[in-house]
Amino acid sequence: MSAGRSVDDGGPDLALQLQENLVRFVHVLRHLGVPVNPAETVDGLAALELVDLGSRGEVRAALRATLVKTEGHAPLFDKAFDLFFARPEERQARTAERLQARDARRARLEAANAELAFQGEPLELTPEQIETYTRLGEVQQERLRDFLSETSAGYGVDGKLQALVESIVRGYLDRLRREMGVEANRPHARTGDDDLDTVVEGTVDAVVGSEADPMIHRDMKDIAEADLPRATILIRRLARRLATRLSRRYRETHKRSRPNMRRTIRSNIRHGGVLFDLRYRERKITRPKLLLICDVSGSMARYTAFILEFIFGLRAAVSGVEAFVFSEQLERITGLVAPGVAARAQDLAKLVDKSKVWGRGTDLGASLETLFEKHENLLSRDTVAIIVSDTKTLGADQADDLLRKMKPRVKEILWLNTLPREDWPSHRTVGLFARHSDMRECYTLAHLEQVIRVGVGRHMRAT
Repeated sequence: MSAGRSVDDGGPDLALQLQENLVRFVHVLRHLGVPVNPAETVDGLAALELVDLGSRGEVRAALRATLVKTEGHAPLFDKAFDLFFARPEERQARTAERLQARDARRARLEAANAELAFQGEPLELTPEQIETYTRLGEVQQERLRDFLSETSAGYGVDGKLQALVESIVRGYLDRLRREMGVEANRPHARTGDDDLDTVVEGTVDAVVGSEADPMIHRDMKDIAEADLPRATILIRRLARRLATRLSRRYRETHKRSRPNMRRTIRSNIRHGGVLFDLRYRERKITRPKLLLICDVSGSMARYTAFILEFIFGLRAAVSGVEAFVFSEQLERITGLVAPGVAARAQDLAKLVDKSKVWGRGTDLGASLETLFEKHENLLSRDTVAIIVSDTKTLGADQADDLLRKMKPRVKEILWLNTLPREDWPSHRTVGLFARHSDMRECYTLAHLEQVIRVGVGRHMRAT
């Protein structure tokens, strides 16, 4: 049962390859963001020893029951299984196509790099920016080439102007890349194995790409007014998923409630797979609390709609969410956002009108100091703090000290940064605050979905 070999084929060496190929398949799942730990891998191997390896359905069911924890990971598992356990000729054809596509892409990038030049010298662009250029239409490419040609041949122009031209071109391509979502379907890292990379890329293209709404890859500040109702629905849905995943915990119980299939299968291996001993699980009485701290200063004004819907979405999903907004000072708005109730337009407008901090300057240090002075009781080891901000602030050193003080007091600090990642090196505050938080790029709905799908798992496993 190897990558590229169907479980229907059988063969005398099938059992000998079982362990190696299960490890390879788990490697694929992890690169897709499906968390599988060593104990679950052992459970999967034990389950395979109890089913007919000649039956594709039984093998799929055994691995699905032991390796998949959440419903959201099931589509990734199913597609990865189909691609990994394919027939040799199918696997060879896919790998050959992928290598050909990679060579063609490399040729396109080399040609683009030669075209994007200033007075014969190639511009210093990132691979992502050059990739964006190759995806433009012929008209857009020609306009960019004309711009470079005209600026290169201007009167009195010399090489000193190249830095300015590069800056303009980089900004233009970065904006187009965000609008097009060029990297939206490539959240994984390479495995270093061509066969496994083919499975991972094929799964991402089939599952993530097919479900993606083009709008979720657009910078939230650039979403058109006509699209706001649809964006609002997506934001609330993602906020509910985030709140639910951070809050959902289970514990073992002897009461007959929800079956714990993983522990049941593990417990009954000694019975030859017959489910004599059923195990159950129930929700823990104590759940992590959510502390939401959102930046509503002038530099974040373009994300006001996103922040408001995010706040209401979290409060509507679960109880026990404490919500704050800040600019020059901190303001508690928990009482202004009714839990379990979807926001209406007048609710959002009323919240902004009543706020005394909306749209002012930013002083995170003073805001966190207020948090410690007046709301220190909200900081506990079962609290996940979520900060939404671009990190631009006065009092950065004071904020750095207070975040250092805050970190051991809470379970986790998750920072959703609306600055594009390529801009992070130019902002000192990003490096300061990232030392004390799990900082994530988050200026599109696709970024938020990625945080939920891949990144939140470690918060869940830590409990």
